[in-house]
Amino acid sequence: MKWMSDTIHRLFEFFERLISALLLIGMVVVIGLAAWAFLRLTYSVASDPAVDIGYVTFQTLFDRLLAAVIALELARSVLLLVEGHRGLMQVRIILVIGLLAVVRKLILIELEAADPALLFALAAAVLALATALAMIIYMDPKRSRQE
Repeated sequence: MKWMSDTIHRLFEFFERLISALLLIGMVVVIGLAAWAFLRLTYSVASDPAVDIGYVTFQTLFDRLLAAVIALELARSVLLLVEGHRGLMQVRIILVIGLLAVVRKLILIELEAADPALLFALAAAVLALATALAMIIYMDPKRSRQE
């Protein structure tokens, strides 16, 4: 029975890596599209002297920039999965993605029209994610070797 369990485990690992590799290829396309959208908008804003560089323009620029960064971090997490790595590094990346997503939401939200409960929830999410990230960084065994 042990050989059957090992075979199933190896087959699942192969399946997991295959799907992860396919997801990674898709993420490369998404990252390229997000970076292209950001660079295209940045060029149009920088090249047109008549464009209004107001808050809405910066909101849109940061939205596109953070979308590319979030996609890049997600691709890093999938790459670690393809390589067979598990552990604190993946948790760190997921926490960073969460923080970036909440920051992106805070940048896009219209503060004047925002519900106070939503702002409180977003602040609580930032605090919880940042605390968890700080704990993971503190617990990282690589950190103790560097000191």
